[in-house]
Amino acid sequence: MMKLSFLVKKTIWIYVLLLLVTVSTQVAFAEMMDGEVARKKLITEVRTLLHQEKYNELESMAKKYRKDKTRFPDGGWKIATFYEAFTEAYYGWDELFRNLDTWLKKYPNSITARVVAGEAWLSFAWQARGSGYANTVKEEGWKLKRERVAKAYEMVKNSPSDSSKDCMSRYGLLLSIAQAQGWDRERYEELFKKAVSFEPSYHSYYTKKAYYLLPRWYGEEGEWGKFANEAVKLTPTSEGMGIYTRILRMAWSVNEFKEFREPDISWKKMKQGFLDIERKYPNSPSNLNYFCMFACIAGDKETAKQLFKRIGDEPYVEVWKGRSNFEKWQIWAGVVK
Repeated sequence: MMKLSFLVKKTIWIYVLLLLVTVSTQVAFAEMMDGEVARKKLITEVRTLLHQEKYNELESMAKKYRKDKTRFPDGGWKIATFYEAFTEAYYGWDELFRNLDTWLKKYPNSITARVVAGEAWLSFAWQARGSGYANTVKEEGWKLKRERVAKAYEMVKNSPSDSSKDCMSRYGLLLSIAQAQGWDRERYEELFKKAVSFEPSYHSYYTKKAYYLLPRWYGEEGEWGKFANEAVKLTPTSEGMGIYTRILRMAWSVNEFKEFREPDISWKKMKQGFLDIERKYPNSPSNLNYFCMFACIAGDKETAKQLFKRIGDEPYVEVWKGRSNFEKWQIWAGVVK
């Protein structure tokens, strides 16, 4: 009996360990497929292909993402992340531009190669300016920035003669260039309307315009918040309040606000946006964790409690910026003591 009991206990422990490994693997897999972890993974894949000079594979990847409007589980566009891979000189600027020159020579009519080169030149322009306050930037830095932004604009200013071969990210890049060059409101609005007309579901247009409208750039106090409400009317009805939530997430990430102030920065509307996003994209650990985190920031304990229960003990730590923050908010919500 003692021997049998020992074997039974051993079997149970093995089963428990396997179950824990399985759950851990499932959580890790979910993170790899969604949110920031998934984006970093895709960026690494794209950068590796460029380093290996596999331009045909890059062309095919971008074409598929454009045509199929491929999304991550949280609703984010994969084509946007594809281009994000070229906004840093991960192997050095010389090698990056050398690769891009080769790509453009091999595919001279490629919208993908042009947008990629434009993204790289714009990033290179901001590198020349630096991250300090404007009064700390030397004239040479401003000069280089202007020259490099102009090169980015040259890459993408003209749309293809066949609109079906255009790319939604070309308009997104143009909106970033417009901000970098300080376009006036009328000219910016004209570009924004063209972008939305081309692809009204593309989130980047709306977050970029909201960023342009921040007081630190070209907007008045509260103007970006008013636009967040207007943006809801411009996106397809199936998105609900989703774009409002995505704009507020952007504003929070750049420290534009730290707490909710009804009605200007509305938790009620953001909450509804999260519910609408979840209805449309129901299998996103990233969105679930962001929903819970913002419920905590808003002081909405009841909503936070419900969401913490759904998350369980396996948070998407990239959202919380570390497990310790997750556990701190769990205690605040009264989920654990």
